[in-house]
Amino acid sequence: MEKFSKEWEESLIKDYLNKISLKDLKVKYQTSSDTIYKIIDKNNIKRHNSKDLSKFYQLNDKQVQYWLGYICADGNIEYFPEKRVYKVSLFSIDEEIMINFKEFFGDIVKRYFRKNSNVMECAIHSKELCEYFINKLNIVPNKGLVLNPNIDFNPNFLLGYFDGDGSIANSSEERTRYEAKFTSGSKVFINKIKEILDDQEIYSVIREKGNAFDLCIERKSESKKLYKYLYQYKPTCLSRKFNNFVALFGNLEENNWVNCEELNGQFAAKLDRDI
Repeated sequence: MEKFSKEWEESLIKDYLNKISLKDLKVKYQTSSDTIYKIIDKNNIKRHNSKDLSKFYQLNDKQVQYWLGYICADGNIEYFPEKRVYKVSLFSIDEEIMINFKEFFGDIVKRYFRKNSNVMECAIHSKELCEYFINKLNIVPNKGLVLNPNIDFNPNFLLGYFDGDGSIANSSEERTRYEAKFTSGSKVFINKIKEILDDQEIYSVIREKGNAFDLCIERKSESKKLYKYLYQYKPTCLSRKFNNFVALFGNLEENNWVNCEELNGQFAAKLDRDI
């Protein structure tokens, strides 16, 4: 059968509708996945197993805002059309983050574990999602030094970024410290966070550290203000850092706060299920 003839396309479409796998179609018809999808799209046929990316487009959703912040901190965009490599990744040493990310975004997320490392990766392989991040959100490949996302810098977004590239000092028997900080290689990004904190009357100072910048909150009173600001909605969070704040300032009981013990219990249950 002649390749790209009417009969060839009709046969390919019939096999596709009969749920023959993409891998087997490529072998049988000696063609690429790009060609197959062009034919499918041209004939207005719904793609099998198309990734549901709709949650990423809900920019008013508090959890989406959080995860976009985390990706800005510890995420990566791989976009290589010539190699057909398209991937949005999130990295963490915390199992809790990996579980929560996959649970929220669903089966489009694939989890990986690096050999000889405690770093874990959650990845979504999607050209559409990569182009959305690059063209709409201005979260680009190799973003470290140029990070300047087109996103509302609200408490949920900043909490996500803080959980990725922020810190709050651990208290100890020898010395109690109250320093918190955000870190970024992008001065534009750090300046924007400082503007937000200034608006909230949270005193901070930017310190240059090699090729990076630390936005430091060094006073007890200011760290407590940051604590209240970041966690005022808390759609989700990294409990390890949240508990450091709790150890320093107590668990603030407000109507819109989630109980920390309940949150940790939910995580423990999810971890048990995942294992």
